[in-house]
Amino acid sequence: MTVTDWQTWAPFADALRRSAPPGTRTSEFVGTVGGGAWQGTYLDDGDAAARREHHRALALEAARSGGPGPRAELEDALRTVAAGLPDTEQLVRVTATADGAGDAVELITLPSAVVSGPVSPVLEVVLEPGALPAQHRATLAPRADAEPAPSSDPEAVARVVRERMPDAVGATPDEIEAARALLPGGARLPDEVRALYSVAASGALKLGDDDRFAGFEIVPLSGSSLRESFLPAARFGTWSADADVVAPEDPDARVQQAVGSPLWFPVGTDGAGNVYAVDLAPGPAGHLGQVVFLDHEERAGARYRADSLAALLVERVPAGAPLARRRPRAPRTLPAPPETRSSSSPSTLRTGRRVSRPAPSRNRSRPQASCPTGSVRRR
Repeated sequence: MTVTDWQTWAPFADALRRSAPPGTRTSEFVGTVGGGAWQGTYLDDGDAAARREHHRALALEAARSGGPGPRAELEDALRTVAAGLPDTEQLVRVTATADGAGDAVELITLPSAVVSGPVSPVLEVVLEPGALPAQHRATLAPRADAEPAPSSDPEAVARVVRERMPDAVGATPDEIEAARALLPGGARLPDEVRALYSVAASGALKLGDDDRFAGFEIVPLSGSSLRESFLPAARFGTWSADADVVAPEDPDARVQQAVGSPLWFPVGTDGAGNVYAVDLAPGPAGHLGQVVFLDHEERAGARYRADSLAALLVERVPAGAPLARRRPRAPRTLPAPPETRSSSSPSTLRTGRRVSRPAPSRNRSRPQASCPTGSVRRR
């Protein structure tokens, strides 16, 4: 059986009808099925309080008797359908009526501009693929007058890395220069960064287990996904979630306010998805090569950590209290940017096929017939 055969969906439609509270005329399931999984929402035209009481009573009875729960039959039927669609997810709307005459399955295909959500077939509509909010398109530029901090010490950085990683292999000058060449705006790599990578191109830099900075895993100059994980496009999820994201603001003006930037150059990771980066575009009160912390749970910004790699790796300055404050999110009262338009009604967007069941004929036989329109009906 295929996804357009009524027999594929009939057990689920029957289970949907049987699961409805007494007095329900129409029950629906809207969601996705396939890839060995399913998710969606159940709806019916019955009384909400009666529905809750109905399912509560079924659940209590199942708990008392050890029998299946109120949705067990539905889950079993969906599991069977999902197993038949191992390589794709199908957006579907299943309708079951009390007398069976209006049973139908709509196989919905949404345009590529539609972004689906976890519980909604249509979360938003993005008319320009890859469009980003203004704050995600903003860029940082290197400051020509930015200088390293007085604590900067390339020789000390090289020495501590050599002592802690005696078997490490460093990157070649060509590899370091290739990484620098990828930076925008003619940005330059501080001598401390060159010193670090000249001794160790990768590996665990362990500095101690006391209350001071303990070290990090060196992020390779190439081939690591962490080099892109905190760029603006990578931090963007959906317009619904991120259109009004505001980066943290450093009250001391050391770190520029931005969603992300390739000028926050990753040098280390704590192994939990967070990154220590060297700042190549510091704020007015910052220093070239200062260390900032990129938190994978934050959707924007960087937080000041130390004024140089030497301060972090040699002096092992402990992490203090957070030094940045987050601006409150702007209320969502502004019109959507021109790149997007949103809709909450899938009926105006969807195309696809319908698998429906009209009333059976007098002889009660139920042969299938394929219709030229692509729908499959049971008569």
